[in-house]
Amino acid sequence: MAFRDVALSADTLEKARIFLADTLAVGVAGRCEAVSDKVFSAAQGWSANGEGDVRILGRPDVRLSPHAAAVVNGTQIHCLEWDALHEPSVVIALCTTTAALISETETSDISLDETLRALVLGVETAVFFGAGSQTHPRFFRPSTAGLMGASVALAYLRKFTRTQMFDLLGLAYSQVSGTMQAHWEGSEVLPLQIGIAARAALTAADLAAAGICAPHDIIDGKFGYFSLIETASNLDAQFAQWAAPWKIEEVAHKPFPAGRATQATLTALIDLAAQNSFGMDDISSIKVHVPPLIMLLVGREYNTDMSAAYARLCMQFIAPMMIRDGRIDPRLFTSDHMASAQAEADAAKVRCTLDGNPDPNALSPQTIEIALNDGQVITQFVDIPYGSPGRPMDRADQIAKADFCFETAGYRGNAHALFEAIFAVSENISMRDVLDCVTN
Repeated sequence: MAFRDVALSADTLEKARIFLADTLAVGVAGRCEAVSDKVFSAAQGWSANGEGDVRILGRPDVRLSPHAAAVVNGTQIHCLEWDALHEPSVVIALCTTTAALISETETSDISLDETLRALVLGVETAVFFGAGSQTHPRFFRPSTAGLMGASVALAYLRKFTRTQMFDLLGLAYSQVSGTMQAHWEGSEVLPLQIGIAARAALTAADLAAAGICAPHDIIDGKFGYFSLIETASNLDAQFAQWAAPWKIEEVAHKPFPAGRATQATLTALIDLAAQNSFGMDDISSIKVHVPPLIMLLVGREYNTDMSAAYARLCMQFIAPMMIRDGRIDPRLFTSDHMASAQAEADAAKVRCTLDGNPDPNALSPQTIEIALNDGQVITQFVDIPYGSPGRPMDRADQIAKADFCFETAGYRGNAHALFEAIFAVSENISMRDVLDCVTN
C-alpha cells in the first residue's frame, strides 16, 4: 500500500488528463437530465442552509457540503451514460472517483498533479475489484468497485498510513451498494448509485481518519468482496496485473451518450454511412449480432412508456436515432420523441441476436446487418469501437465532445479552456483552477 513512491510515466499521466477532462465535461452535460435536478433539490437539504464549500458541475454559483456535492456530481457524471469505461473489466471506472475527488479537492489546496495521481490509483483499484469475474454482473460495478477505487484515491491524497488504509477499505466495503436491477428497469436510481458510492467513499475516509477499526479481510474473506459481490477465478493473477499496465491507459471514451454496449454498433453505422447512402425509410430490417452481455444490457424491447434511462440502453431506439440524425442528442430523450409513431415504427425494424460468443463479459465484436427495401443487404463488423484505445478519439474530437457536452447543458463554458487548464505544464495549477472551467 506504499502508493506514494509509485512512479507514473508521462503517457500514463497524459491518459489521466484526457479522461479527467472527459469526465468533467460529461458531468456538466448531466445537468440537462431531469434526475440531476431532483437529486440536487434533495441534496440542498443535506447542507446547512442549502450551502457549502463544493461546487457542482455546470451549475454556476452553487455550492453544497462535500458529501451532498458528491451525490449530485456523481449522478450528473453518469446519468447520460457518456462517461469513460475500462472495457476489459466492464467497469465505468472514473465516475465515482472523480465525484469524490471534486469534493476532496474543493476543501483543500491540492494540485492538479496530485489529483491526477489519485485518479490513476482510483481507476486501478476499481478495475481490480471489477475484473476477473466469470459471470454476468449482478451488482453495479461502477458503484461497487467504484467505491473501492474512490476510497483508495482519497487515502492517497490524505496520506493515510497502512493501518488507516486497511480500515478505510473495510469501511468502504461495509457500505458497498448498487445492483443491476436499476439498470434492468431503466430507473433513475442507476446514476444515483454513483453519487451514493462517492459519498460513501468520503464517509469511509472520514471514519478511517477518526480511528474507526474496520474489517480487514475484505477481499477474499469468508464474507469478503470476492465471496459476495463478485466471483474471481484467480485473485493471484489479478494482483499480478496491478499497474501492468496502469489501467487508465486501457480506458475507452464513449463518443455517444448511449452506454458502452451500443458503441460498436454506432461505430458500424458511422462506417456504413461513409460507404453507402441510406436512411431509415430505405430500411426493411436491422439485425445486430452481439455477445451475451450486450444482449443483457441493450437488447431490451422498445416500449412507448420507457424512461430516458431505459431508452439510452435500448438498441431498438438508439440505432435508428443514429441513422436519422448522425448523432445521439441527449436532449431528444423526451417522452414526446421516445413515444412518437416514428420511433415506434423504427424500433420495430431492429432486432438484437446472440452471436455465440462464450465470454460472459465481452462487449465486442458486434456485427450489424441492414436489409434495404430494394433487396440489398449491407453488413459491417466492428471489433474495435470508435473511442477505444485501438481506435481513439483525437484531441480535436475530444474537445468537440466536450463542446457538445457544454451545449447540451446550456453551459457557457469553454471546452478549449478546460483542456488548456488540464494540460497546462505548471506545478502551480490546482484542481480548483481546473474546476473553474466547469463550474463558473
